[in-house]
Amino acid sequence: MATKQRPFHLVVFGASGFTGQFVTEEVAREQMDPEGSSRLAWAVAGRCREKLQRVLERAAEKLGRPTLPTEVGIIICDISNPASLDEMAKQATIVLNCVGPYRFYGEPVVKACVENGTSCIDISGEPHVL
Repeated sequence: MATKQRPFHLVVFGASGFTGQFVTEEVAREQMDPEGSSRLAWAVAGRCREKLQRVLERAAEKLGRPTLPTEVGIIICDISNPASLDEMAKQATIVLNCVGPYRFYGEPVVKACVENGTSCIDISGEPHVL
């Protein structure tokens, strides 16, 4: 549940990447209420605001939800910047990590989530990470 301290129930990290775009569209589809708006507070996260905005606009077009880009938060976060990972983790109940490959980029996200009391889900199919 989103709270004042954690405004987003879910954050899709790496939303502008190949897998992240698909995940963003699926989250938008699955959490839509019967009136066509969002059931939960969620955000997308990544390095570039413009790319994240385009991902939301494409998902909105595919789903016929023109208000989607205004319903979803955007968090600027860079895997190479631990402070930005901490800030992202502090804003979410759950971080869905779509940044890879995990052998290079998985640990910093998990570390930020653990240190900030945030649940972390990753989509890794890399055997040594499972």
